[in-house]
Amino acid sequence: MNEHIELQRTGGVRRVLLLGGLALAATLSACGSRPPPPTQMDLGPAPAWPQQTVLAKRVELQAVTAPETLQGTGIAYRLVDSDPYARRVYRDSRWAAPLPVLVASRMRQQIARATVAAGADPQVVISVTLELEESLQNFSGASRSEVQVRVMATAEDGTQRAFDRSEPAGSNAEGAVKATAAAVDALGPEIAAWAATLSPRVPQGRGRR
Repeated sequence: MNEHIELQRTGGVRRVLLLGGLALAATLSACGSRPPPPTQMDLGPAPAWPQQTVLAKRVELQAVTAPETLQGTGIAYRLVDSDPYARRVYRDSRWAAPLPVLVASRMRQQIARATVAAGADPQVVISVTLELEESLQNFSGASRSEVQVRVMATAEDGTQRAFDRSEPAGSNAEGAVKATAAAVDALGPEIAAWAATLSPRVPQGRGRR
């Protein structure tokens, strides 16, 4: 009787071990089949300042803000030809930081390299704040798309101007990233050149005797 009971117990242990082994194998298989983490993308190194653009005054970018739709790290696109009301993001690619942060960093580096007119007062600086209103890859076909970047620039005296740039973006996330960088690189000098034409804000009380 005791021997029979012992055999039953041994068989039960074997079944438990077998089930445990199968569960472990399933877990390891599931781990091995997990997709790789999304690729982290940024705008790349800042380009050289265009030689033909000379600023009348120094310009400084204070901040870049954005609406909630641009605060995350998703690289957004829209299928204009088939589903124009849905805003989607790529699964396997992400911005390395929220896009306003990347844009601010890149434009600051670019503007810091700007050529300023020889006779400009080094003490005069025009401060600008940007609102990144949109950055989106729009598909007009399976392999045709363009990225549109739209910003509203506000100078320290309250003067505002809208800037818009579109660049061809191919058919994938990498194309979207390169097109976004190209649009930002084109807008930076354009915004700075506009700001440099404005008059600096005179501090309250300055010039009084």
